[in-house]
Amino acid sequence: MAYPPPAYGPPPGQQPYGGQPQNGLGLTSMILGIVSIPTACCPYIGGVLGIIGLVFGFLGKKKVDSGLANNRGIAIAGIVTSAVGIAIAILFIILSVALQDFDVQRWVEEQQQNA
Repeated sequence: MAYPPPAYGPPPGQQPYGGQPQNGLGLTSMILGIVSIPTACCPYIGGVLGIIGLVFGFLGKKKVDSGLANNRGIAIAGIVTSAVGIAIAILFIILSVALQDFDVQRWVEEQQQNA
């Protein structure tokens, strides 16, 4: 008795050569850094987001250096934007403490009297 030839099976899949790059930390750092800049006028929000973004940026850069990720530029951008957000938040804190007793209306009246 003759048997028909066997049917072709599905093509073999490729084996991953190293897995997907783990770019999440760098991207999260950049997003938090960008959000920390406009929210820096509320130092408790912008400053905290900047600090978290800075930590994620350094962790993302560490993954790039170890070869697990490939978004070095994004991680560095996250570090820079987070640092800028922290700096602006610190500036707002310093200005709010320095100008706490400053009365704008009294200053304008004094300027009008001296003129």
